[in-house]
Amino acid sequence: MKPIMNLPENEGKTVTSPQMETYMTFRAAIPKPVSEEAHLRHILRFYVARALAKSGASSILVRPAVRCADQTLTVDVGARKDDRVILAVCEPAGVTVQTVDILDGLKGAEDTEVIVLHSRYADAGSVPQRFASQLASKTFRLMSVVPPPFDDVFEYDIWMFELTFREAMA
Repeated sequence: MKPIMNLPENEGKTVTSPQMETYMTFRAAIPKPVSEEAHLRHILRFYVARALAKSGASSILVRPAVRCADQTLTVDVGARKDDRVILAVCEPAGVTVQTVDILDGLKGAEDTEVIVLHSRYADAGSVPQRFASQLASKTFRLMSVVPPPFDDVFEYDIWMFELTFREAMA
């Protein structure tokens, strides 16, 4: 089954190109959740959304609810590109059990690409072993990034590291 993102709970979660020019404009449009003390997860959402927009994706949603089969999951970024759905889960450190649960819910999704982005300095957890067939078929992509060495929202726009995303599994 193909994931569904056009849900009522996703109203107001769409981000446009002008809102992705800087982290501050992004954050004004899509506020960082108050439950997240540090900005790193939100800055990763910003860079993923921006990279997806530059690659031609449309209907970019931040923190959307996604219905797949009989469950509703929340991911960090969702988008459409051609007839495919692209979903991203951003981990500021290593891959968590919650992310593995999300991946379990998405492993049978049709016409879907799932990106798992984590810190290059942390662990990918059980993802390489548990989702080996999805990684081999490129329906799941395990990527890592060097996180910025600070938590200053004004400096994030200088730290443009979207080009340093790299496949963790070659």
